[in-house]
Amino acid sequence: CEQTRGFLERGFRAIKMKVGRGRLSEDVARVAAVRSLIGPDIPLMVDANMRWSVAEAIRACRALADHDVYWLEEPTIPDDIDGHARIAREGTLPVATGENLHSLYEFRRMISHGGISFAQPDVSNMGGITAWMKVAHLAEAHNLPVSSHGVHDLHVHLLAAVPNASYLEVHGFGLERFIRHPLRLEDGEALAPERSGHGVELDWEALEHHRDRWEPRKT
Repeated sequence: CEQTRGFLERGFRAIKMKVGRGRLSEDVARVAAVRSLIGPDIPLMVDANMRWSVAEAIRACRALADHDVYWLEEPTIPDDIDGHARIAREGTLPVATGENLHSLYEFRRMISHGGISFAQPDVSNMGGITAWMKVAHLAEAHNLPVSSHGVHDLHVHLLAAVPNASYLEVHGFGLERFIRHPLRLEDGEALAPERSGHGVELDWEALEHHRDRWEPRKT
């Protein structure tokens, strides 16, 4: 909860937390605690990172239903398209997935089977900006929102360019100290930079300490 409090103080307007690491009762207690902390108006997402079987995911959905979960992310393995559809249908929570899908065609199958409520393509996993935009437009054609996974300094541009944008996922890996112009938040909104290209400029002086110098082996 201390970490969540810090995010709220920094201006974040939605919170995502991990589930599926222990007993379901522990997950429910943790989700309840975070919901109590953030109140009823802040969206709360939960991410299972493919930890559950289909039956376990459905059971978890029902157990978490009283805590106003905005979406359940990656409830099971991405290959199980029919399983995702069952989870969405029987578990009743909105399902978000896509970080481990690598093509437009995988997203098309997942969407057409009714296994997804929020598409989450990752620009670094599926062939770049053009491929990401195709998935965003596919989601729009099915009246679905699109979100992102990781690489927030790139995804902020893409979400700003589509009409069906949902939330931008922001990772806290501490890489901001190596970037000259890290992501800016203003009134809870991420601001897309206006610099040329993707706008990410590395701070080479900050990186110098971590340089691993390589010299050819002498024979």
